[in-house]
Amino acid sequence: MRRAVSTAYYALFHFLIEAACGNWTRPEQHPALARMFEHARMANASNSRVGKHKNAAAGSTEFRLYFVASAFLQLYERRHKADYDLSGTVSARDVEVALNLVKDAFANCTVIRDEQIAQDYLFSLLFKERQQ
Repeated sequence: MRRAVSTAYYALFHFLIEAACGNWTRPEQHPALARMFEHARMANASNSRVGKHKNAAAGSTEFRLYFVASAFLQLYERRHKADYDLSGTVSARDVEVALNLVKDAFANCTVIRDEQIAQDYLFSLLFKERQQ
């Protein structure tokens, strides 16, 4: 059960990295670029988007991005608990929730992938945003 929750997180982690690296024009550099992504940086960027779009209208691009970022955060926390907190148990329901989160995040990300707001999110997963 723990491994399934962890794997759900890593599926979204790698999905987002692949989407971000796909914007890099030199495919031979994708593997090196992919190794530059950090879990905490991605969580911070996701947290920023969750805060920014928490009141987005259902079905909007902003809402879909909110869902992807929120799913990443939830899976990040669930993966940490599954991998490192052995004091509790991980149930079949926990696995089901994680799998549904990742499935829905994939779907939402695919719909908005080419939108500027999604591209800005993918960029922020690797690069720190600067105040303008």
